[in-house]
Amino acid sequence: MTLLQDLRYGARMLWKSKGFTAVAVAAVALGVGANTLIFSCVNALLLRPFSFSTTERAVMVWEKRKDNPWGRGVLSPGNYHDWREQAQVFEELAAFNTQSYNLSEGDQPERVNGARVTPNLFRALDVRAERGRTFTDEEGEPGRDQVVIIKHSLWERRFASDPGIVGRTLRLDGKPRTVVGVMPPEFGFPVNGGEVWTPLAFGPKERANRENNYLQVLGLLKQGATVGQADEEVRSLADRAQQLYPDANAGRSAFVETLTQSYTRGPRPYLMVLLGAVGFVLLIACANVANLLLVRSAARQRELAVRSALGASRWRLVRQLLTESLLIALVGGALGLLISVWGLDFTSKGMPPTFTRFIPGWQNMRIDREVLLFTLCVSFVTGIVFGIFPALQATRQNLSESLKEGGNKGATSSRSTARSALVVVELALSLVLVTGAGLMVRSFVEMLRADLGVRPEGVLTMEMSLPRAAYPEESQRLDFYERLVSRVKALPGVEQAAAVNYIPMSRSGQWNTTFNVEGRPPEPKASQPHANYYVVTPDYWETAGTRLLRGRNFTEADDANSQKVIIVNDALARRQFPEGEAIGQRLVVDEKEGPWEIVGVAPNVKDDDMEERARMGLYRPLRQEAPHAMGLMVRAEGGDPAALAPAVRGEVRALDAELPVYEVRTLEDIVDEALSAKRLAMLMLAFFALGALALAGVGLYSVMSYAVAQRTHEIGVRMALGAQGRDVLRLVLRQGVVVVAVGLGLGLAGAYGLTWVMGSILYGISATDPYVFGGVALLLAVVALAACYFPARRATRVDPMVALRHE
Repeated sequence: MTLLQDLRYGARMLWKSKGFTAVAVAAVALGVGANTLIFSCVNALLLRPFSFSTTERAVMVWEKRKDNPWGRGVLSPGNYHDWREQAQVFEELAAFNTQSYNLSEGDQPERVNGARVTPNLFRALDVRAERGRTFTDEEGEPGRDQVVIIKHSLWERRFASDPGIVGRTLRLDGKPRTVVGVMPPEFGFPVNGGEVWTPLAFGPKERANRENNYLQVLGLLKQGATVGQADEEVRSLADRAQQLYPDANAGRSAFVETLTQSYTRGPRPYLMVLLGAVGFVLLIACANVANLLLVRSAARQRELAVRSALGASRWRLVRQLLTESLLIALVGGALGLLISVWGLDFTSKGMPPTFTRFIPGWQNMRIDREVLLFTLCVSFVTGIVFGIFPALQATRQNLSESLKEGGNKGATSSRSTARSALVVVELALSLVLVTGAGLMVRSFVEMLRADLGVRPEGVLTMEMSLPRAAYPEESQRLDFYERLVSRVKALPGVEQAAAVNYIPMSRSGQWNTTFNVEGRPPEPKASQPHANYYVVTPDYWETAGTRLLRGRNFTEADDANSQKVIIVNDALARRQFPEGEAIGQRLVVDEKEGPWEIVGVAPNVKDDDMEERARMGLYRPLRQEAPHAMGLMVRAEGGDPAALAPAVRGEVRALDAELPVYEVRTLEDIVDEALSAKRLAMLMLAFFALGALALAGVGLYSVMSYAVAQRTHEIGVRMALGAQGRDVLRLVLRQGVVVVAVGLGLGLAGAYGLTWVMGSILYGISATDPYVFGGVALLLAVVALAACYFPARRATRVDPMVALRHE
């Protein structure tokens, strides 16, 4: 009953002070809403990206080169089978590699994403088929692997939820496969967008293959086993592999990390920065509301003194004030929840689906029970945090002084110091947050200005993969792609066209290879340098909108019967031949083919991760190697390149009616996708920083306004004794400048400490960029001084007679 009375009285008091209540609720809403939004993302993307019952025991096993301890490498079939037989801490050790397939069912061929998996993968994850079954161990043997499992979404979309799908035969890459199961809608491992699973079948020759690394390995720990024990065991297995097979394993080690750690490496640094940012916003909001409550409590001294004189205990008064604080927090929390719903909608639309489909947990970002509980807890704790100190301060008073008619209306020294300290905290935290946002904005601008190595405007891209069954010979594949490029070039509106095995900056599988430089002592396979590996037609650079830096382009004479030639990128030329010219040098990539001569140097091209340091790369002519999977790039003469897509598809169908064309996008869309994650993080951080800046400004303005109001009598006396307006202005500003200076000093120190957190996600700038630090400090100083100036200017307009008569 007493609590209900406190709630009713608190609601009436807050309703009487509508301006104060609105500002306080808005501050809390911003802080709680920002935290709810980012917690929703963290909960879905970092804490619970997978919902498997075995997630806590699931780990990923990676190889690493000892000269690159932070890298993650995949395993060879030979090492995988050795380790599977020898490991003691794993209940299951499963392998998989991502794969795309041509599905030739019906009139419209389709390219579907999926994976080849060992049958025990489903046991390791403890998942079952929605219809039918998963793979048996026997289906992991060559000759018995012509089966397939499809996802619910593919069954629903392509087969109209046919109840007789199990047992039906599909044609994948031109080969028949029998459907044995349909996985439930929520299952999406190892690729979120994957809809097809086929067995990984290893024959005796492949089981002994230790040169070709392409397997990702998932382990299920035995009950009671730890990640540390598994890590120690795989390191010992890797050391043993080095001793037994030094040519393939020299310089290699291995390590284990949890499944969640492996699949959250991408978003983790951005979410950690944003989590810290919203934590700062909440602290600033708490300091802001606490300051407002301190100011308000000073104005309520007589009310509190009367209640105390009538018998109310200090705890009773503190409880009443805390009730009002909690009302503010809960109303602000409810409004913040609404803000977070809008924020989640903005976040989900902030990156293209073609990008987010590969992020585990993205589809789980929602306001669920855990998020609601988090919001309630944060709101409650926030109300206590910003309410307890002002409540204790307000009830610490001299009763007789407070009841005097002209009694203590001003703030005590301790209260004034407390308000100033809170403003210092707000300014310092705001400067740290705005500095982080400034670094992100400048980094993004540098990324936009970076040389991509291509000119994306006006380029249409698409991908295709020739089935091995239909195109077993290299001459057949070469003929198909050359005829296709020739036909596309002849289309109206096409300026140029070329084929390449990897569309620049796309998320399709990047090829890479190792090599040795002829004339230098050959290094073991495991220690050789790595380079991105491209296969192109001669018109590739013209289509991409760039040109070779030096040397010559490929010609029709560069075919299978001529000297093997390559073009290397500038990064490879500089790192491998720092003292001389790369052209004329020869690389040994495949010992069977002999050395390949470098005939040109191409500009560096960014990858989809937009790394600042370019990777080494080399290009081969299509006439010397014609792979099954290739991309097509088409430069339009003008207008929208996407308008060319139907005509280009028509040329593909004219050559092979069953060949699906997929990932049809403009190159500008691909670049935009590569930038989307960083752009979204930048916008969110900038929004939080602006909110923090506004809160800090409001907090300083309220303190200065209250200080001026409490010094009205003093100012009146000074002006009556001859003080000029500029003297009063200087007097009031001096108090604000001290607070601002201390806040900026502490904030700069905190911002400098922030640099070690943000260094890994910045591009093209230092984490201690002087332009950002100087600009942010100047911006915050201007905002803070403006918040001081307007109350100070109002003080210069005090009428001395009115002020003295009032007192």
